[in-house]
Amino acid sequence: LRSRPMTAIPRTSQNVIWFFADANDHKDDELARDPHACLAFADPRSHCYVSMSGRIDMVRDRQAIDELWNESAARYFPEGAGDPRILLLRFEPEKGEYWDAPSGGVAAVFHFLKSAVTGQKPAHGTSGRAHLA
Repeated sequence: LRSRPMTAIPRTSQNVIWFFADANDHKDDELARDPHACLAFADPRSHCYVSMSGRIDMVRDRQAIDELWNESAARYFPEGAGDPRILLLRFEPEKGEYWDAPSGGVAAVFHFLKSAVTGQKPAHGTSGRAHLA
């Protein structure tokens, strides 16, 4: 498994998350071997974390590229949406999990100390799983 930071473009109405990618980065080789992927999102300030697993497909559709084009993509592809290196990755989530931890480091320390005193399992916030396909 290998991870890389990328800018997600979620389209909840399609149950899809899109990514711009460079066709010269050999993602087609990696996806041909195994199209399964895991996405992880974190918002440390609010102590919220999400993990999704699913499949990624490569899409070379100029209309979709034009529809999804944004400032972030323009930084990586300064030649514009017509750059022939542009490849879209289409992630379709199948399963997901989330964790919403107690806010702040002080709150987390409090819950661990309370656990030590009471002998009860520390409160780690809420979590859940869902099938998304």
